[in-house]
Amino acid sequence: MNQKHIGAFLRELRLGHDWTQQQLADRIGVSNRSVSRWETGSTMPDLSLLVMLSELYDISVDEILDGERKGDDMIDNTTMGKVADYNAQINERKDRRMTVLFSIAFVMFVGYCIIEANGLADTAPWSNVAEVCLGFVAGILACGVLYASGCMQQIAKAKLRLRGYLLGKKNDDEPTR
Repeated sequence: MNQKHIGAFLRELRLGHDWTQQQLADRIGVSNRSVSRWETGSTMPDLSLLVMLSELYDISVDEILDGERKGDDMIDNTTMGKVADYNAQINERKDRRMTVLFSIAFVMFVGYCIIEANGLADTAPWSNVAEVCLGFVAGILACGVLYASGCMQQIAKAKLRLRGYLLGKKNDDEPTR
């Protein structure tokens, strides 16, 4: 899967509809910066957004992942494999990020323990450092629990639905020309 090729294809599809990056972003509930990152190939849309893009552009997810249009007779049955590979790549990236964050949290917790063990937590600069370390560790643990339980995905979906509702409501209130 070539992200740059897919990005160029997504850009071509958007321009084919004469949409700006902001107009596409508003339609699917993301920032125009996200659209820009997809089109340059630096990141890829989540699976749920790929499905939205395929519906919006009236093409298959398979065609997006291949980075080219196919005739009806050329569509093969490898879509599920490509989607699974794509999903695995996204999950691997998220897992790497969480590993880095948990490693940093562990180091900060060790720092907090050292500060407490040496009785420095009562002195002016070290008490602030200890509080920051403990706060960071607590925040990362909370994020880890939300991520592991699947709540982060539910929050992201709810955020997309809410943004879509708000944008749709805003567009409904505008006068038609």
